Amino acid sequence: MKKIYLLLLATILFFGFTRKDNSPAYKNADLDIETRVADLVARMTLEEKVMQLDMYSAGDLVVDGRVEPVRAAKALNGMSVGSVHDYYPETADHANELQKFIIENTRLGIPALFIEEALHGYQGKKSTAFPVSLGLGSMWDVDLMEKVGKVIATETRSVNVHMVLGPVLGIGREPRWGRVQETYGEDAYLAARNGVAIIKGMQGDDLTADNAVVAEPKHFGVHSMPSKGLNTGTVYIGEREARSHFLYVFEKAFREAGALGAMAAYHEWDGIPAAGDPWLLKDLLRDEWGFKGFVLSDLGAIAKQHNSHHTAKTDEEAILNSIRSGLDMQFYDYTHEKFQKTLIDAVNNGTLEMKDVDRAVSSVLYVKFRLGLFENPYVDTKLKEERYHCQAHQDLALEVAQKSITLLQNNNNTLSFGDNVKKVAIIGDMADKVLLGGYSPKEVEGTSIVEAFKNTAYEVNFVDVGVPTNTAEQIDSKYLVTEDGEEGLLAEYFNNTECSGVPVFSQVETNLARYWHNLSPAAGVVDDNFSIRWSGYIVPPLTGTYEFSLIADDIARFYMNGEQLNDNWDKEMINKWTKKKIRLEKGKKYPIKLEFAEFDAYAAVFLHWKIQPEVSNKETMFTKTVEAAKNADVVVLVLGEKEEECGEGKDRQGLELNTYSKRLLNEVSKVGKPIVLVLQNGRPLVLTEEYQKVDAILESWYAGELSGQATVDIITGKVNPSGKLPITFPRSEGQLPVFYNHQRSATHDYVDGSSKPLFAFGHGLSYSKFKYSDLVIEKAEIAKDENQVVKVKVKNISDRDGSEIVQLYITDSYSSVATPVMQLRGFKRIELKAGEEKEVSFTILPDDLALWNRAMKRVVEPGEFQVKVGAASDDIRLKASFQVK
Repeated sequence: MKKIYLLLLATILFFGFTRKDNSPAYKNADLDIETRVADLVARMTLEEKVMQLDMYSAGDLVVDGRVEPVRAAKALNGMSVGSVHDYYPETADHANELQKFIIENTRLGIPALFIEEALHGYQGKKSTAFPVSLGLGSMWDVDLMEKVGKVIATETRSVNVHMVLGPVLGIGREPRWGRVQETYGEDAYLAARNGVAIIKGMQGDDLTADNAVVAEPKHFGVHSMPSKGLNTGTVYIGEREARSHFLYVFEKAFREAGALGAMAAYHEWDGIPAAGDPWLLKDLLRDEWGFKGFVLSDLGAIAKQHNSHHTAKTDEEAILNSIRSGLDMQFYDYTHEKFQKTLIDAVNNGTLEMKDVDRAVSSVLYVKFRLGLFENPYVDTKLKEERYHCQAHQDLALEVAQKSITLLQNNNNTLSFGDNVKKVAIIGDMADKVLLGGYSPKEVEGTSIVEAFKNTAYEVNFVDVGVPTNTAEQIDSKYLVTEDGEEGLLAEYFNNTECSGVPVFSQVETNLARYWHNLSPAAGVVDDNFSIRWSGYIVPPLTGTYEFSLIADDIARFYMNGEQLNDNWDKEMINKWTKKKIRLEKGKKYPIKLEFAEFDAYAAVFLHWKIQPEVSNKETMFTKTVEAAKNADVVVLVLGEKEEECGEGKDRQGLELNTYSKRLLNEVSKVGKPIVLVLQNGRPLVLTEEYQKVDAILESWYAGELSGQATVDIITGKVNPSGKLPITFPRSEGQLPVFYNHQRSATHDYVDGSSKPLFAFGHGLSYSKFKYSDLVIEKAEIAKDENQVVKVKVKNISDRDGSEIVQLYITDSYSSVATPVMQLRGFKRIELKAGEEKEVSFTILPDDLALWNRAMKRVVEPGEFQVKVGAASDDIRLKASFQVK
């Protein structure tokens, strides 16, 4: 190690002092990145190093998207920062301007990383919005997934953003968890193939290109199966299970796709918080997998070691634990002063070794060099106009939506609509909305189902019943009005905690569920000791009892008709709900006021309502829907989950449709007309009652900006559905967790019902019919390190062109450790014209047959392997086997 260090030092000195222009080695693009990184680190002060390990909010540096020189200079103090987040620059001009300021006003001119969200579309304004990840997983199309990744990268880099916080590569085995919509489904192989594809699309072949960004798989490592389905819940699985499934996906992302970012999750696994786990972040990620990028904490992950997991006695201990364990950059956990001072003091007093700091700094700088930011930190300002939400990207969004929507049921060939359908009743208040799901692009103008039907020849009657969910939900902005009659409420921001004096900022807002973490809520507003007042009117949609629920971090209070209804104006009430009921009349304007104050650390306030219509209204509220159904040839009923019911922190105990949706379906089904149930949701639902009362079920998830058009294209027959479920639909919550690749010992039924799911992994119907034949395994016996080839013929035996997703599963007949009943190890999407037959070929790699044995070694064991090919995990058409010697 000493010889290597001396050689590296000599190299640095040689290049550092032999260039003709005497510029430092780190600025020499002809040198390899490792040499440049080492040279730059050697020139940095300790203060400059720790700033590279810190993420700054755009609010620290800019106002209204533009650099604020005084504010930025104070924040930088002559040194560059690791990254900037929550910027979402409107144009490359703005981002270029900020980058230029950082480079030209710091000693070493180190560019900053601009990092933003982009799970299924860059989260800036009016970018292209694709289906949520669960919908993308329903395509089973890696070629299209790579194109999605490229579009996201192209639009993101066009505004000079360099890195995105995604994809989510946890496997979704817990549908109660609100973030399951962010996963590619329950299967490790499917998630890995999708993850590799989208990362390759994002990062491309050359990260210095103006259409490439760094991908950051999250949440590393075993985050997506929290106990009880609660976000941040403990994960209880062993290392073998983790390596076989959860960590398998990340390994492919880092080793095969070459992802250069990683996000350490905020959960604990086997008692060790991920953000402070040296086995996870060093031994596995870097030493075993060869990861060369940098690890960013998830928001709050470092601090949770102290305030949640209680594995660190102090904040300082939590920070040092993480850096020593292999974390490289914090994500807003602590103020810049606290985070940086902790590291500087620890190095100076000997409790933190400089090598840990240098490792972290080198990891961050390596990514910046790979992006080419030292040579070209700016982006052509014309790119956004050429690329952003262009027609080609919209066309791709439509194709992706069409291929993601899954036909779960189609009794009596209700779909697609035949010539006998002339009049269509569309029922449900979600039918005229474009629901995008969590972490979506902002201000998207999409196409709803109602709008898409307007462009057809059908006689359409849309009934917006405004059905309440019977649960506490966000207050829809259409029920809020300002003094001037504008939709929403007047929001006034104060730089004090009493909502007193002249507000420093005012605007009309439509959202009463707000979270600012530990940041300033708006330009000109301090990040601690501020307050906000929302005022205006609320107009109830129904007469009945309304329960208002209020929670705040730190304090809040809610008034109606000049009287206080909810009182959380006490620090003892931080993060505690208050609930108050009041009777309101339909259509009447009630003056309201919500006041909120924050003192330090985090800031959030949520005001929800729960509507209980009076009996007379409940009996009559469905009258117009019943009448519409009677007058229609077919009913399209749009139900599911509103966005406030699913997403981060929106975990559920139950997976059934809400009470009023069930009542609506019951009333409509009594009419006796064919019903097409269209689901818009972010998780599998329990549909045990519904599937018996409707004729067809379309699962659209949140299908992006053109979800309505894609749905109508399938309903009317313009497009043949081809999506397949990437996740199991249970018959009841009592089955959870339920997934197809369970251990073979888990076959017992319940005394009160079947253990089989309602809709299995891989299930999805088509308007075409397909026949499987001639399964051929190339070799009866192979060596452990040899590939196996499997071929099968698939024929479209219908009179309609269609697409089939051919699925190949493997079962290890006998092994040294228990293995799943079956595991997906291949899939192919094929297009078949009516009557056409194609041969599909799969190559099974040794890795596809491997397991983690009793010594925790990845090996291929000798013995029999069964091959199962079919249309779904519960629809296997052909079987065969081969031997491994």
